[in-house]
Amino acid sequence: MTMEMPGGNKRAMERYGQFVSALDLVAEQFDEIDKLIDRVGKGTTESGFTVPSRDELKGLRAKAFGELEQMRATAKKYEAELVSKPWKV
Repeated sequence: MTMEMPGGNKRAMERYGQFVSALDLVAEQFDEIDKLIDRVGKGTTESGFTVPSRDELKGLRAKAFGELEQMRATAKKYEAELVSKPWKV
């Protein structure tokens, strides 16, 4: 059992809370990404530029979301440590 010093972990808990909030904010943006992907055309623009296809974008989106979920799982795994020690940047 770890003894908590009054106010000693407050800053670490605030930073962890900010980190989790940032992860949530990024996750919310995936709804907007889905809407954008749904509007993508056939892979070329009117000016002739080639852009990724809808399927390629969906694959990239899935990979990015998977990485975000992995980061969230890792943060949860180390939550006790992250809220008990000062953060160094």
